[in-house]
Amino acid sequence: MTEAQAIAAELSPIEDIVGQGKAVGDWLRASILQVLHQESYSVSELCKLFDVPQPALSHHLKILLQAGLVARRREGNSIFYRRASLAADSVGAALLSGLDRAELDRNLHQRINTIHQTRNQRSADFFARNAAEISAEQAQISEPGTYVDSVLEMLVEATDEGAAIHEVLEVGPGGGEMLTQLAALFDGVTGVDTSASMLDAAKKATVDWPGVRLLHQDFLTLQANAPFDAPPFDAPPFDAIVAAMVVHHQASPASFFQQAARLLPGAGALVVAELCRHDQQWANEACGDQWLGFEPADLSGWAERADLELMQSQYLAQKNGFRIQIHRYRKRDQAASTRALST
Repeated sequence: MTEAQAIAAELSPIEDIVGQGKAVGDWLRASILQVLHQESYSVSELCKLFDVPQPALSHHLKILLQAGLVARRREGNSIFYRRASLAADSVGAALLSGLDRAELDRNLHQRINTIHQTRNQRSADFFARNAAEISAEQAQISEPGTYVDSVLEMLVEATDEGAAIHEVLEVGPGGGEMLTQLAALFDGVTGVDTSASMLDAAKKATVDWPGVRLLHQDFLTLQANAPFDAPPFDAPPFDAIVAAMVVHHQASPASFFQQAARLLPGAGALVVAELCRHDQQWANEACGDQWLGFEPADLSGWAERADLELMQSQYLAQKNGFRIQIHRYRKRDQAASTRALST
């Protein structure tokens, strides 16, 4: 039972309704719930977003928590808040749905972008400092060989279902282990990363694979159906996107899924291999993780809001208590068309 569910279980229906109504009936608290729609934020980040002192903000967060509208969890040394999971037919869900239809203040958009830039810079600085050691640290959690075959199998499944996969993009290719396997199966493979040092490692691993291109660029800045800005990169649109152990480094996981949906064609496949939610705080400092894994519902929620539908899942147990989840997504309208043709 989640913290929000435990709170709700202690309240009578009328107390629940009154408490949630009062909690939302304040401009600041309503705005907090708006920005938590897509993302989790720490207390310090929320203070910056709303220019509110921490004691005052903590007071409002406590009210939202007691009303069962937000949940909290630890990420490294910080407590992050997010929207609680509520039953679709509940009063709280109706209140949140109404807030989601309201336009977010433009200044908040700008401040959110600043928060994401700060997170990205923190991640970039970590990989610049620790490129030589990162593979050994990550091996304590999981090595690429444990999930590469499963990712490839899901791409093959996508082709069996009618997806024409020729060009594949891997986000954050690490040491290049996945790139070489992809290059053996598909016509063209591109790896994109913001870390030049990590791309250097991938370049050494793929030197004998002329079909592999490496791009030093932010995945979120790639344009759909457009050539790359930096020569000699002039790649066609991608038929599939692979992200293995990448989303937990993203400043905005929601933005990652939205960008993947923009870049994919109708029948394209997105395969994500990620850590399941864990509480091993050392991973934050040793591996530069922004997030300590995810619940499957977290990934599904971001995918659904980006109009991506879950097609296939697999779970792998790992050493040291970690678990890996692997999911394949496709645009919702294309998935529906495929099912209709098969009936």
